[in-house]
Amino acid sequence: MVYVLIIMLAGSGSAIGSVEFNTQQACLAAAKQIAEAERPYGGASPVTVCAPKG
Repeated sequence: MVYVLIIMLAGSGSAIGSVEFNTQQACLAAAKQIAEAERPYGGASPVTVCAPKG
């Protein structure tokens, strides 16, 4: 199954990107890396969602 990592900015409601992964573990690992990056996105916090595609 393919999983899609969707990256959004908190409060804006709009997605800023998405990436497809072959496993849920890979998707969750990428989401964790984004959460721990400590890089500001114009003062907004990134929100990530791993969702199955299809």
